[in-house]
Amino acid sequence: MADLFANYESDFKFALQEAKSKLDQISTIQGDERKLYLKGIENAIEEGLEMIDQMAIEVQNLPTNQRSSYNTKIRQYKSQVDESKSRLNQILDNEDKRELFGGRYSDNGNGEFGDSIHDQQRKQLLNNNSSLERSSQRLKDSQRIALETESVGGDILNNLRTQREQIQGSRLTLSTADTYVDKSIKTLKSMSRRLVANKFISYAIIGVLIVLIFLVLASKFW
Repeated sequence: MADLFANYESDFKFALQEAKSKLDQISTIQGDERKLYLKGIENAIEEGLEMIDQMAIEVQNLPTNQRSSYNTKIRQYKSQVDESKSRLNQILDNEDKRELFGGRYSDNGNGEFGDSIHDQQRKQLLNNNSSLERSSQRLKDSQRIALETESVGGDILNNLRTQREQIQGSRLTLSTADTYVDKSIKTLKSMSRRLVANKFISYAIIGVLIVLIFLVLASKFW
């Protein structure tokens, strides 16, 4: 199990490094290549999240006393991914605003139409749309975690079901053994009674023989 965790951890670090590297370079990239970079960052982050989920599943299969250190690692990795994801979302928000406002957009809001009501309404709409997208992404993440939790729960239930069947099989074996023991005890008791009866019969035969011997001897002298 620890080997699998290490493999997922290595894949995660590679994906996270790729995402960070492209995030650092994105400001120098323009045009279609910029879109490819953004897509690559998004894919790397998704891969990182998948590796974290796989690591979390592997930790559940480890002994309880070994889980603490691994869970600490997973929380740290999740924080790093969230940081990169936040940077990506900010870049995507700015991309959307630039596409909508074109050359009129500026990050500080001091462009040509920065103070107009119409421009402010557009910005508010974009902010609301960004919030909606982030909420949607969080919902997707929650659904993914719920499905993975359900999968882990299903595995645990299967393990419990298997253990219950093993326990029931052990009980049946013990019950069968008890039956054999009872039969053996009854057989031993029956044999014991027969031995006692045979002993009394032997004593009776010996007694009769002794009497007959005395009678024979007495008849010779009389």
